[in-house]
Amino acid sequence: MPMRCLVVDDEPLARERLRALLDEADLDEADEDVEVVAEAEGGKEAVSLIHDREPSVVFLDVQMPVLGGFDVVDLLPEPGQRPHIVFVTAYDEYAIQAFEARALDYLTKPVRLERLNKTLGRVQDALADDDAREQENLDDLRDSRQDQALKRLTVHVGRRLRVVPLEEVRWIEADEGFVFAHTEGGRYRTDFTLEELESRLPPTRFVRVHRSTIVNLDAAYELVPEPAGTATLRLQDGTEVKVARRRTGDVRSAIGG
Repeated sequence: MPMRCLVVDDEPLARERLRALLDEADLDEADEDVEVVAEAEGGKEAVSLIHDREPSVVFLDVQMPVLGGFDVVDLLPEPGQRPHIVFVTAYDEYAIQAFEARALDYLTKPVRLERLNKTLGRVQDALADDDAREQENLDDLRDSRQDQALKRLTVHVGRRLRVVPLEEVRWIEADEGFVFAHTEGGRYRTDFTLEELESRLPPTRFVRVHRSTIVNLDAAYELVPEPAGTATLRLQDGTEVKVARRRTGDVRSAIGG
């Protein structure tokens, strides 16, 4: 995935030089490259482009007319909600202020390729941390939803995802490492595990009848006992589902028998 860069400087030659250096830059990951998604010649334009183009890093000149680099940062969200900032200036005196603004790095002009490569390495590390944090947040969100009852299922239909109301699901089976929902329209793969479905489907409507099968009780027609203590649950569409011996009592209770 390319590193999306915005170059902000009121001097055209400075922007041209930095863009040329970014084109020459050597990133640690072979499958990554640098993409300059836009240039801005002033702070006001920079703020607009940051919102429109969503760069991952902004190379931001400190001294610009009207709206300087630090003014731009003041108009942006807090770190974590904004691009990473690398200040670029001809003067060392702003270094402390730059890091107080929580910039990722600080480059002095004229920018040298070797120094720029070090900065890009820091950007790569920061972006990797961002990705890990985002994944952690997604995992937390997924975990927080584990106890929430499902109201519908999402299934795969070719390359599309289809939302299926629970009342249309007749039974669910695990088969060769995948989980499939059976409806009147056919058999469709879902990304849930059987254990997740058992814990999140309404227990008054769906019951686990076998280690590989869950049945919608609204689709059941009759329970047929077997001599060995097992049973067969026959559905209204004629499908016959095996009921494990240790689950027979639960199934009988669930259907009111």
